Amino acid sequence: MPHPLDRYAPYTDIEVLKASMEKPLRKCVRVNTLKCSVGEFQSWAKARGWALTPVPWCHEGFFLEREDHSRALGRDLRHLLGHFYMQEAASMLPPSLLDPQMGEVVLDLCAAPGSKTTQMAARTEGGVVVANDVQENRLWTLKNALYRSGVTNCVVLKKVGQWYGKNMTERFDRVLCDAPCTAQGTARKGSDAFAYCSDRSIAACAKLQTELLEAAVHATKVGGRIVYSTCTMTPEENEAVVLHILNKFSAQLEAVDPRSALAEGTKWNMEQAIEDSKRVQEWLHSRSPNPNPALHPFLRLWPQTYDTEGFFAAVLEKTAPTRERTDVDFVNREEQPLKSHEVRFIIEWLEDIYGTSFMEEGDVLIRRGETVLLTTSQAWTLPLPVRDYSIGLPFAKDLGDGRYRLHSELVTARGNHATKNVWRIDDATLQALQQGKDAPCPADLGGDVIILWNDLPLGTGLAKEGVLKNRLSRWMVQHA
Repeated sequence: MPHPLDRYAPYTDIEVLKASMEKPLRKCVRVNTLKCSVGEFQSWAKARGWALTPVPWCHEGFFLEREDHSRALGRDLRHLLGHFYMQEAASMLPPSLLDPQMGEVVLDLCAAPGSKTTQMAARTEGGVVVANDVQENRLWTLKNALYRSGVTNCVVLKKVGQWYGKNMTERFDRVLCDAPCTAQGTARKGSDAFAYCSDRSIAACAKLQTELLEAAVHATKVGGRIVYSTCTMTPEENEAVVLHILNKFSAQLEAVDPRSALAEGTKWNMEQAIEDSKRVQEWLHSRSPNPNPALHPFLRLWPQTYDTEGFFAAVLEKTAPTRERTDVDFVNREEQPLKSHEVRFIIEWLEDIYGTSFMEEGDVLIRRGETVLLTTSQAWTLPLPVRDYSIGLPFAKDLGDGRYRLHSELVTARGNHATKNVWRIDDATLQALQQGKDAPCPADLGGDVIILWNDLPLGTGLAKEGVLKNRLSRWMVQHA
């Protein structure tokens, strides 16, 4: 019986490819700079005996090796707090190529589960990321990733990706189209990646991917950038899709050399990835004559080349309109704005209790039911012709009696701003709290208290008569 990888014989060494697919993936993490600097993470890793090797296309990314495997990496304290994100190295490439700049409006067309969304949100200070997906369960995963990462400048929408091409034409500075695919490149995680991959499924994916990429092109402003990527290896879903769109919009699109597109601060010799894609393009041109048979600098990551998943990425620039720009009416959000006197009351109340409002320049407080959320003025005022699925970061719960209780998502992001009602705990107390236990605390503490361990904000507890009632998030307790 033919091996699923045999189809790649015309343009790569099959035996080397098969051998690479048998090797386990290297552990890889990305530092979430919204909560932790790269230097802080490096010091944390050194103290734990972790060996870090930089991911060459993402300066926040590191391959990670460790000798002690007695504790799962996902249960490390800084991971639980959202200071670093477990993300495959190849997955970090598209946001680095998109390279969003401060103040820009970015669309993540197929955002869940959220690794790339959170990566981009950390780079777009003063800007907005619109994160879109269509499946409810994937949207919940996306929201959780945004919450744990402390993201405030993201609006989540639930629409089919094709909707953006017609309803938000030329509204985004940059668009990432990380399209659904047959996911053959993930086979190093498990051979199930090949189980449902057939000529029929490849063709179905290619049709959807072409529609999504075209929508991404329409949604991008003239002069804007589009990145198309997949975690599969089939030419039909990668080079063929991008070549089709370049041919269809030959007067309005250009392929961008990724050597000039890569995010500043990254150093990577990508010549092999470009040559590997050109070899595939030559094969496609030989099979079906192309009216524009140029070879473009797309990136193809075979697993054996950089010891990653199989991956593909292409960078495009929109040079002229592809469709008449749509007018966008502002549809009211699901959330409600707080009145100015309500905001003043919350700020004064928090400053009295914690010595800080936890607010930063450009922040906005809004309400959804009993939950007060923290977002940015840019995200809140972004015109959208549809109601949002969610926006912002849980800030506090309105207890209905003039009091508010901080959400753990806010505390783990900004809890170290507090100067009052803070309890700095020792290692033994940390262990007890992570086991879900209450803990003895200083008798002079009372009410809601922010818990710090080595200056890391962990969450809150309720102090009363020398006992702290544990209110750490379920995630912190269940996964510790």
